[in-house]
Order: sequence, then C-alpha cells, then structure tokens
Amino acid sequence: MKLAAIDIGSNAVRLQIVRVNEPGSSDRFKKLEFVRIPIRLGDDAFKEQWISKEKRKIFNQAMHSFYSLLKAFEVDHYLACATSAMREAKNGKKIVKKIEEEIGLKIQIINGSKESELILASILHIFEPEKNYLTIDVGGGSTEMTIISNQKIINSISFDIGTVRLMDGAVSEKTWQTIEHWVKHKTAGLNNMQAVVTSGTINKILGLLHPEQAIKSISRNELKDFHRKVSKMSLQERVEKYKLNMDRADIIDVSADIYLRILNWAGINTILSPDNSGLKDGMIQLLYQKFYKK
Repeated sequence: MKLAAIDIGSNAVRLQIVRVNEPGSSDRFKKLEFVRIPIRLGDDAFKEQWISKEKRKIFNQAMHSFYSLLKAFEVDHYLACATSAMREAKNGKKIVKKIEEEIGLKIQIINGSKESELILASILHIFEPEKNYLTIDVGGGSTEMTIISNQKIINSISFDIGTVRLMDGAVSEKTWQTIEHWVKHKTAGLNNMQAVVTSGTINKILGLLHPEQAIKSISRNELKDFHRKVSKMSLQERVEKYKLNMDRADIIDVSADIYLRILNWAGINTILSPDNSGLKDGMIQLLYQKFYKK
C-alpha cells in the first residue's frame, strides 16, 4: 500500500509519498518521494489576508505537479491539509475549491487544534511513562504546543505566531504576552520537562549540530550559542556555511529565537528532535491507522 501527505504550510508546500512495509520490518514506512516547494503563502496571507494572483499561479502549478506524482506513484490513499496561511486568507476556501474542480485534488483547511493533533500523531511513540514533555512545532504562521505527562495529554494549544508571520511584522506584543503566560502557567509544577520539537527548521538546526544521532538531542545552551552565531551572519554566509536553501536561511535565526523564548519560559534545558516527525508524518500515520490497520 502507498500513502501520501500534502502539507500546505505558510513557508512551503510539501509532498511525501511512502510505501507501507510488510509486518516485521524494522521500519513501518519506506519513503519513496519527498518534494518541497518554498512558495511562502504566508507573505500574502499575514499582510493582506489575501493570496495574490502570482502566489496562486505558483500554488496551482505545485498542486498539479503533486497530483501527477500521486498518479505516477499509484498512491492508494492521500491526505492534503492546508494550515494557517490558507485558513487566514479570505480567498483560501475559493483557492482550494478551484483546485478540486480542476483536477480532483481534495484539500482540507484545518484549524490549529487539528494541526496539533496530527503533529502529535507522529511522535506518540517516543513518550515514556512518568516523564513530562512539551511538544513544540513552530511553523511559518502558527506554533502548536502540547503538554504530555506520564504518556497523557494534559493540554494542547495553537498560537498565531510563526517565522514568516514574525518576519512580516504581524505578531503583536500582546500575542507574545499571551504565549508567555500560557507556557509559564501550564508548565508550572511539572519537573524535569523535555522539549520535543518537530518543525523542519529546528530539525535542520539539530541535524547541523548532531548529524550522527537518530533521535537528535541538544541543550538549550547549544541552541542559544547557535542562535547567537547565526544571527551575526549574512544570508549568503548562512547558505554557504550550512548548505541551506535561501528560504530556510532567512528564517533560521527567527525560528531559533521563538524556540528559545518558549524553552526559557518553561525552564526546559533538553531538546529532542525525533526523525519522521511533524505534520506530514502525522498525516501518514492517520492514513495508516485508517486504511491499513482496520
């Protein structure tokens, strides 16, 4: 069986295609294809609440290409989800409806709660009994967090703060105060918490610092040192030193800053970054549970 996830984010759109391995295999899925296109829909959505004609054209081309790949790989089941940029754009529903009418690709515009649920589905297996965790996923337009204690979900929330939104000047001081209050209040009394991070940019940072680790782990001080260093570099220096795409290089310091703020507020020192984690991987897990394990 072949499954696919299309993740329509604020910074980029992604397609992942996997094959379900036979029972007894060391890995549940075999990755067949992964495509990432940095459209950055959030630049329009967060500034104008409208996705421009130019962005719509690129988006349409990307979705047509993704749909062709679904057919070429003979995918059995897929899930396509759009997050904060598409749900905030006033023409978001019209855009996804047009895609469905043109090629039959069905796209769901999901809310922050559903986004949190899907992200969590990709990492449930790593939580250990009698331990406390704060999961953090900083995207282009929103940040999802969940508190896990003794393998149980204690609290989950989504905030309208992200790398693209922050770069566009679309985050108010009140939003920062709200997220700070939530983190401090909800993590109070939970000892020895660890952070589990799932977004592409923070995973890239941990991969740069510890490429040899399967479940990558760094300290808050390591992230702080990296942030201090990369903030002083030009975009070109970041691209050359870390072999980054430009759309990753210009937000990598912003992403690190958001994570550091949350870690400081929660008093967390250890950061875990599991492989195959995030929205697209949670979507694959949902399809697997629905169609393979029934």
